[in-house]
Amino acid sequence: MLANSFELKNIDEQNWQIVGELTRHTISGRQQKYFSVLAGNTTQSIDLTHLSKVDTAGLAWLLTLIEYAKLQQIELTYSQAPAELVKLAKLSHVDSFLSMTTKS
Repeated sequence: MLANSFELKNIDEQNWQIVGELTRHTISGRQQKYFSVLAGNTTQSIDLTHLSKVDTAGLAWLLTLIEYAKLQQIELTYSQAPAELVKLAKLSHVDSFLSMTTKS
């Protein structure tokens, strides 16, 4: 994986992991590619443990992914959200829209 990039890695049928940076520089043009891979099951979980950087564009991408999942009747959750993402979501008043657990 290149620096300033991210990858959505498949762990198993229902579990995924985002690795890298989720920023305005890394998400451009990747929405459809990554959204379509989640359509396999009605329940999906994305682990954010290895999310090294996130900005407001990355947060918006995660929210859009939730919206896409709902339209496809997929229950999507995020786990192990880094403190940076949780803080950004709270400051933006969108934390209630994200179904996520935080790092312990």
